[in-house]
Amino acid sequence: MRGATKDWVLILAVTISVLAHAQTVQQPFSLTISAAHDTVKAGAPIVIEIRFKNISDHNIFRTERPEGPTHGELLGFPPIVRDEEGKEPPLTKLGRLEFGRKKPGEDDYDAYMIESAAGTWLRPGGVMTPVIKLNELYDLSIPGKYTVQVLHGGYDLHGGHDDKTEVKSNTIALTVVP
Repeated sequence: MRGATKDWVLILAVTISVLAHAQTVQQPFSLTISAAHDTVKAGAPIVIEIRFKNISDHNIFRTERPEGPTHGELLGFPPIVRDEEGKEPPLTKLGRLEFGRKKPGEDDYDAYMIESAAGTWLRPGGVMTPVIKLNELYDLSIPGKYTVQVLHGGYDLHGGHDDKTEVKSNTIALTVVP
């Protein structure tokens, strides 16, 4: 019986080692977000800046909008917003359209669309800084505390394949006051 126990201990140690190594594999990019202010008045613009950095040793293909760096959510950086109770605040009409949750009978003619997009290669060490106008997507007019995080499924076309590495940014806290 002691030999079987030693075998299980060895198997467990190897499994833990493999899992630890898998978790330390470097992602091809880093993703951080920030806001100019952590306290804002209800109704004031809330702009989240995204810092997407290529930390790999090869180019990463990225979509860009010729219109500028706004609407990072259209470039694959959807925000995750939660109130103090962990609930998602109400979406605006634009937010419902962007996240595919439009109400019955709600048309999408007022929505923004990517009318043109271009692709570019982000070199190793290169940084892209799109922004999200958060209160255009969420109704954040209700005073309270909110957390914001951004998710990105990267498309690293290195070697001719899609590496859909999913990375979450840091979480920031925002307080909306009357």
